[in-house]
Amino acid sequence: MIVPDASALALIFADEDAEPRTIRARELLDADPAWVVPEHWRTEVFNVIRGLWLGRKFDDAQAVRAAGTLARMVVAIAPTAPLLDRMWQLRSNLSGYDAAYVAAAEDHDATLVTADLRLAKTGLARCPIQVIN
Repeated sequence: MIVPDASALALIFADEDAEPRTIRARELLDADPAWVVPEHWRTEVFNVIRGLWLGRKFDDAQAVRAAGTLARMVVAIAPTAPLLDRMWQLRSNLSGYDAAYVAAAEDHDATLVTADLRLAKTGLARCPIQVIN
């Protein structure tokens, strides 16, 4: 079981020529189809898609296709309420969003998959971390 964060999930929508980590992200996420994510995940990934569109890295068709795929994705959801105590412990070093992914991975004895090297380097997670690089 893995907990892919928004940085990892956003890579599956990226153009392989523009973002070399896309292939590695797809390989890692395909290798373990049992995903669990905090309940805010879809909103956060949508925001990444929006940012790619605003930055003109996605045209309208790519953004619509990515948002449609995002809407159809089926994953296990980790409710946030039981994670809040651990998220609070991480507040000084991680955003609430990142803390939710870490807490979900810890709670499910899962590996956190991220493209965010800064998150991996905090050393605060009590779970394995796989960095997409």
